Amino acid sequence: MIDLDHLSYSSISLYLRCGRAWYGRYVDHVKMPTSPALVFGSAVHNTIERHLKTGQDLLSAWPECWSEQVRSEEMGIEWGADTPESFVNDGIHYLGTAAIRDSIAALKCAVGTNGPRVEERVTLNVPGVPLPLIGYIDFIAPDGVPCDLKTSARSWTQDKAQKEPQSLYYLAALNQAGETVPQWMFRHYVLVKTKKSQWQVFEHTHSVAEVFGLLDTIQAAWRGIEAGIFTPNTGGWQCSPKYCDIYQQCQGK
Repeated sequence: MIDLDHLSYSSISLYLRCGRAWYGRYVDHVKMPTSPALVFGSAVHNTIERHLKTGQDLLSAWPECWSEQVRSEEMGIEWGADTPESFVNDGIHYLGTAAIRDSIAALKCAVGTNGPRVEERVTLNVPGVPLPLIGYIDFIAPDGVPCDLKTSARSWTQDKAQKEPQSLYYLAALNQAGETVPQWMFRHYVLVKTKKSQWQVFEHTHSVAEVFGLLDTIQAAWRGIEAGIFTPNTGGWQCSPKYCDIYQQCQGK
């Protein structure tokens, strides 16, 4: 018996990638230590969002957001050869780089009835799927375009941004809520954590026709979940102890 009250874009993506991993996370509730890279990405994300909400300076918000994220990891963090101090210093380096600092300072978000439209909750109801899909858009820009914040170890391309299915899910949810997004546009902001750090911006548009493909995909995933089909995928690069929470219980035993 699957005991869920909602789905999400990330849960559907995980099921499509590996049914066994989905079952481990959402049914068995397997919890594993988090990687420092994921903690770092979340802390940077929260720092930028706090800046958008309150105007707090990035370098003053960073240590607080980092500490809060570290404390929130219930199962701990698998530091390996890394140290917390090295990640704190990395955050200061990236967020203090003039080009990145100025680019983030130029970001603006729309203001709604409940204040700045940061971490905007959206719901998508899919025909034939009894559970709603719930997600959170990082922020909505003043021009009405939904925006996503990412950190990445390598540069993105326009093609990669265009193919990100998460953006289509957000656009479909906003459309279902009666909100008009100009040209069905989505915007990605990517902090690239290379030696020569970069701040990338990608804009792309979608069509209503693409939504039907998205709905078909979600419906197919739900049919598999409902039928109890949880096929492991052992061929992908994410089938490793570094990227999969249940690797030890599945392939590593």
